[in-house]
Amino acid sequence: MNFRLYREFFRAVANPTRFAIVELLRDRPNHVNEMAEKLGFEQSRISHNLACLLNCGFVEWEWSGKNKVYKLNPSLVPVLEGIEKHLCSYAPALENCRVLDAETRRAPSPTRARVTRRRPIRDLTKKGGTNS
Repeated sequence: MNFRLYREFFRAVANPTRFAIVELLRDRPNHVNEMAEKLGFEQSRISHNLACLLNCGFVEWEWSGKNKVYKLNPSLVPVLEGIEKHLCSYAPALENCRVLDAETRRAPSPTRARVTRRRPIRDLTKKGGTNS
């Protein structure tokens, strides 16, 4: 196992904006303006995060008239489904992990510094039941 590859894979999808884009594209392909409207983000924010997902190979695009339409790389779908399946069984342990809770509270990142307590893990057995 290669630690760096695992870290980068999960870092790519753990970003809240990229996670929301991936979840949206699991339902169907979309163009940037559709994603911005559905997710409530600026178009530039969507484009910036799509660039990462494209560079990582998680997303593909094709022309539809004058618009690029983005879709998930089909090989990523079973990977996400497998991860989600296993997360269901680990959810209680992850929710109660004191080490993760302590790391979240003392994290130096500006994004994490605002978090005072980890959010509860929602029921992962339902469609879209992952935290964003």
